[in-house]
Amino acid sequence: MKRIITFALLASCTFVLLAQQPQDKPQHRHGREVTELVSDLNAVQKRRIESISNESKRRIDDLHQQKQAVHDSINLLLQADGDQSQLLYPLFDREAALQAAISREMYATRLRIDQVLSKEQRQQVRQACPPKKQKMMPTTR
Repeated sequence: MKRIITFALLASCTFVLLAQQPQDKPQHRHGREVTELVSDLNAVQKRRIESISNESKRRIDDLHQQKQAVHDSINLLLQADGDQSQLLYPLFDREAALQAAISREMYATRLRIDQVLSKEQRQQVRQACPPKKQKMMPTTR
């Protein structure tokens, strides 16, 4: 019974925090728009890409809000006294799942936009935005 009450309290705090977030906060932009990178897009391609981007942005923003609410709940529990692991571990899993969903959505958006572009246009985008090199951790022997 104590767990149910604690979980209900945690859920209500999460929803209150989510409702308090400002709706006009700056958006997460990690790159330039495809419509800016490709010079020879026709009007149909531009409309389709903008539609795909807007849909994806709404989904990603929703996932970011959910992730932030979970993160806020984690922070509240970390400030509490005693062992909160029974509540924290599922929240850690949920936060990781939301981050994975954000990454999947970003990749799916890239694939949908690639279907709109010609091979040459895709090449233009890849040249303008090369993949970031991952830093390797030093190995010790």
